[in-house]
Amino acid sequence: MGAIAGVCRAASVAAVGVETQPPVRAAKGVVPPRVPTWKLTDATLYERLQSAGDMGALAVKSVRLAVKPPFRWYRDAVVEVSSAFRRCVLPLIVSHSVYLIGYGIILFGAILANLGVVERESGAIFLIWAREIATWITGMVFAGIVGSAITADIGARKIREELDALDVLGVRKVDTLVVPRVVATTVAMPLLVILSLAVVILINFILAPTTLGFSNGVWAHNLKANILPLDLIFPTLIKNTILGFFVGVVACHKGLTCKAGAEGVGRAVNQTVVITFFGIWLFNSVFNLGYLTLFPDTGQFRG
Repeated sequence: MGAIAGVCRAASVAAVGVETQPPVRAAKGVVPPRVPTWKLTDATLYERLQSAGDMGALAVKSVRLAVKPPFRWYRDAVVEVSSAFRRCVLPLIVSHSVYLIGYGIILFGAILANLGVVERESGAIFLIWAREIATWITGMVFAGIVGSAITADIGARKIREELDALDVLGVRKVDTLVVPRVVATTVAMPLLVILSLAVVILINFILAPTTLGFSNGVWAHNLKANILPLDLIFPTLIKNTILGFFVGVVACHKGLTCKAGAEGVGRAVNQTVVITFFGIWLFNSVFNLGYLTLFPDTGQFRG
């Protein structure tokens, strides 16, 4: 029998050209490593695609219900906007102040001083903050605080079966819970960006002229020369309004679809933060690229 097996093995090597090795069995008690697979029929991938589709459907439904009278959501929306401001104002002021002093005045001011154009610091700081930094610092603080709070609130209501009680009473969850929060995040995000931009300008006016060695008149002249209406409309208002809407939709959807138990709520909050962070960074980059492409004159520095 051994000779026959050897002959068969030699024949297979001659036909295929590759000597096949017998399968190696794992030692007793040792679990072999699992090889990750990526298939279109994978359940995890399907759940992610379904979740993205459900977010889009929730966004459309929220807009349709928000613009349809009667507007019963406005009282709850005002409360949510007020809550967002109370939670975010202090972290935003601290974050923007530290970043402005360390990056804008000390580091960037030293670079401008070496180039001999230190008097242009005020205009450059405004453009940098209005188009980039104000959005992603405020967006991350807003998504991490307000977005996670919305997801935790709705998720806790779900595991306490409050959402099922609303269904039994005939109360529509989207009207009662989703629309006020989505409207609130859509309104609060651009307002917080404007507030943070005003704080940055104020702190820069107090510290930059004294630290970098130029007059307040030069600082004000250069700032005025670089404030464009397009920068206030598109990067400041429109972009951040869209991002606020995005954060609200993602947070509400993850709260409504979280798994049962405290672990399910925790995972939903984590998913909200990750999705909104990535979405803010991606949309901010794409929007700014399109903005500078459509309005090339805004890429010129004035003053």
